[in-house]
Amino acid sequence: MKVYIETVGCKLNQFESQALAEALKKKSFGIAENIESSDFVLVNTCSVTQNADRKSRQIMKKAKKLGKKVIATGCYVTTDFTELKNAEFADLIVKNESKFSIPEFLEKHLSLEEKIPQLKKSSEFPIVHQFERTRAFVKIQDGCDKFCSYCKVPLARGRSRSLDPNTIINFIQKLTENGYKEIVLTGVNISDYFYRGINLFDLVKSILELPGNFRLRLSSLQPDEFDFRLIDLLKDPKMTNHFHLSLQSGSKDVLKRMNRHYEPSFFLSLIQQIRQVSPDCGITTDIIIGFPEETEKEFEETMNFLEEAAFTRVHAFSYSPRPHTKASGMKDIPQEIKKRRLHRLEEKAIEIGRTFIEKNILGKSYSVLIETRESGKYTGYTSNYLKIYSQKELRENEFYSLIPRSVLRNKNALELTE
Repeated sequence: MKVYIETVGCKLNQFESQALAEALKKKSFGIAENIESSDFVLVNTCSVTQNADRKSRQIMKKAKKLGKKVIATGCYVTTDFTELKNAEFADLIVKNESKFSIPEFLEKHLSLEEKIPQLKKSSEFPIVHQFERTRAFVKIQDGCDKFCSYCKVPLARGRSRSLDPNTIINFIQKLTENGYKEIVLTGVNISDYFYRGINLFDLVKSILELPGNFRLRLSSLQPDEFDFRLIDLLKDPKMTNHFHLSLQSGSKDVLKRMNRHYEPSFFLSLIQQIRQVSPDCGITTDIIIGFPEETEKEFEETMNFLEEAAFTRVHAFSYSPRPHTKASGMKDIPQEIKKRRLHRLEEKAIEIGRTFIEKNILGKSYSVLIETRESGKYTGYTSNYLKIYSQKELRENEFYSLIPRSVLRNKNALELTE
């Protein structure tokens, strides 16, 4: 019997899908490469936006139309459980808290005769031993206590909790011994990592002290919880020269309505301190366009902030109301205004990112971890999280010193060529 796993959403969901795949293999299930060749379709859903909800439903409906048994789990299932209980396109629905009990249940109940079984709560921190290519993800934290006014994640993932650092260290040591060259720490809000007196800085410092030829990357960090001691760790050759800091808006008033606990001036000072230590540090971010009641003046404040921050990449998306959040009761703005603002911001972000790269990155030598071959060229990522292409004959999962000579646009991302 084969299971096809479709993942919607974030890096954490991708990690958890990998954990499910590994557990299913241990139960003698095959992992299908597409829906058509599968017996079961497991959809690990997301609910961060309306589009994520819609995409999750579309995948389930497509699988059902093809006659497959559909298993739904993830954040959309957890927050919209009542709605999905009566949905004809799902045969089994499982909340996040029991997600990792699915393989054991499926082994014993292939017919899926019960749509909402009483599953036990499963381990929140599964260990994954095999990843594709060169990069391994390690889930160190789950849940969120921030309650931003637009976000359902605390409803889907619960309160913040963290994994024992000894377990993390031992696991990473095994991953590096097995040949993984990049370790990525992931979670809902890893800035909030805390376990019996050990915080994120302590954990990162301990990981960097491990032997082996590897580098460490951090997933998204909250600006107001950023530990400034992390900046000094950029001097360590194993620490990637990159931070993803979620801005969401460059307007003080919009941030206040979002219930984000910092101001643009603080965010900018953080970037300045990072680049005092590392002038070519890659800093990426997320921005929500068209938050309720966002005025033209507030939008222009965000546009102006881009100029000062010089992000290397911006993930921008239009606001969509999420049920059961404070922002869903605020006055939304017209879709055409959101669309226009989004296009303007994306174009501006590309322009600013290109200028920063041309000034600070082109012509310098960077350590690149080669991941794969695309269109006849080898490709990988620099330490500061820029994709680079090379025509040289290189080997996958090896570090090389490459000198980027030009920067090209690929949709809303900038990429380098040697």
